[in-house]
Amino acid sequence: MACTELTRCDNSLTAAPHSIALDDGTGLVDYDGCKIDGIGLGNLPNSTSTAENLCKRLRGIKALRGNRKWKNKAQRNENDKLDNVEKKLCDKLKEIYAEPESSNSGSPEEVEKEPETIYGCLDPTATNYYCKENDCVDNKPPKGIQGTFCHYSRELSVENKYLFCNGKYGCFGEEDTTEEGWISPTTDIAKWINNGAIENDHIYDVKKGVKDLIKNIKPTGIFLKNQKGFYARKFSEQLINEFANALTVAIFKTKFKKDSDRTFPFTRLTVYGGDSQPLGQFSIIPTTDKNGEVDSISSIKMHDSSRTLNARLRDEIGTEILDPNHETGMIKLFGPGGKFEDVRFTIKDGKIINEQVKEGLGLVLQEEPIGLSKLIK
Repeated sequence: MACTELTRCDNSLTAAPHSIALDDGTGLVDYDGCKIDGIGLGNLPNSTSTAENLCKRLRGIKALRGNRKWKNKAQRNENDKLDNVEKKLCDKLKEIYAEPESSNSGSPEEVEKEPETIYGCLDPTATNYYCKENDCVDNKPPKGIQGTFCHYSRELSVENKYLFCNGKYGCFGEEDTTEEGWISPTTDIAKWINNGAIENDHIYDVKKGVKDLIKNIKPTGIFLKNQKGFYARKFSEQLINEFANALTVAIFKTKFKKDSDRTFPFTRLTVYGGDSQPLGQFSIIPTTDKNGEVDSISSIKMHDSSRTLNARLRDEIGTEILDPNHETGMIKLFGPGGKFEDVRFTIKDGKIINEQVKEGLGLVLQEEPIGLSKLIK
């Protein structure tokens, strides 16, 4: 809503410019914490009586609206509160400007209409720069325009697929994650909003922070001699950079999804190649209330699961393990009571093989001298 009586405010009023303060300092939400000229919104109608103060504070509310985007239900509720305050102030102003009850009374003195304030983003590097959506001379916004929040977008490319989720054993497909947790060559755009408190290249600062974390990951997977993806004793620089790109995009996609996304919401990640072959699996420990900052994530660790190993080793029959001295230990991992006893593969002579069936009908069917046809007879 808008108070039409505001246009009748006399430009000769001597009241000082309004002063707006928010107790949280963000300028994003919470009108309950807003004060105009030191008076809380809820008390404004009861503490204002002159046309001078009414006009000044109504203009304050108008300026306050120019810096707001009604993105969710909570903010729309705050807007309703603001409407209520504005209506009460406007009603008082109407009373002061009301015509005298006389048949000879003429129209109220006409006053010059105050020019409407224009709001827009003033940063040419932003995606919502004022002159990208409005006519400007020499790509420069008009004089007197009031700056508002700017939106930024950066492409951080990836070649593989990164699935972020909260599954106990990892992420295994689109059904396990959300749009924010699915980063691929077609969804590798990081977007963010600048409230004026940080530099425009903040995205790259965050990427540097997560990249340093990735470089410190201790390789603990099941390693083969072909060393595909992150299953290597040392990650390649190309993979480290791509991992940092994917994680940075996910951080900003979740940060601006809604106001409550202050902590990175995912604890698992599985990386797949273009052929859907698992290239790495990790657990993520976020930092509380830090999403979107350089230290958004406290640590990242390699994490394996039976399901991922089955998918990975299925195409690795006959591939040699990286260190033959680890054969006995790996056999125990894949055996009864082992960490990965559900894996359908094992190690023999330093190579990946199908797990041998040791009892039951499977063993009978494997006996070459008898054969299925003789058994039936």
